[in-house]
Amino acid sequence: MEAALCFGFLKSEWKDLKKRLEEDDDDAWLKAIGVFERRMRERFFSSIEALFAADSKPDISPSPPGRADHCIPGFAIRALCCLLIDTLQGFRERPTPMGASAGPCRYPGGPCIKPPAGTAEQFKAFLRRPAFGDTFKDEALAREFVNGVRNGILHEAETRKWLIWRDEPSGRIVEKEQDGFALNRTLFYRAVKEEFESYLQELRRPSNSALRQRFKKKMNDIVKET
Repeated sequence: MEAALCFGFLKSEWKDLKKRLEEDDDDAWLKAIGVFERRMRERFFSSIEALFAADSKPDISPSPPGRADHCIPGFAIRALCCLLIDTLQGFRERPTPMGASAGPCRYPGGPCIKPPAGTAEQFKAFLRRPAFGDTFKDEALAREFVNGVRNGILHEAETRKWLIWRDEPSGRIVEKEQDGFALNRTLFYRAVKEEFESYLQELRRPSNSALRQRFKKKMNDIVKET
């Protein structure tokens, strides 16, 4: 069976659409952006929202002891959000090449400035986008989130000194909690979703040529891998 980029759109169909994108065909761009939007909603947003809906909220409505069918989805929601952020930011910019230097190395008289390999810097860049306000403006907090939530979940299947709450802290995405932090998963997801909508709007503007070039590169890579 031929692979599909999203429900109802086959990989082979992208090859024809790609040619029209190179000609800056407006209709082709709207169709391509629609394919991407459906792919993201099918793979991430629909699953995250299904988990929100399935939350049995045992802390609010306790059930008899021993019940085994509770759904406590905070951890799964957080994991999907992290995967989604990596995906979306990967469409915005290419990762820092392995071993690339951000400035001259002044060791031992000063720091040797080299960004960490991989996508950690990309992830932090997403956390500083407008929908998150000033939440992750502080470098130390952004780094704590990457290490304690994103890396903790993806590499060890647990968070490190981070509590994942449904609606707290009230009105804030993050709050200091004893020796760690508390994350409002609802507000965090809302910010991610807002940035997704913003990205779609930016893609629809022909003037954003660099963003569109990156989009085409990522979609072409996906087609090659599927």
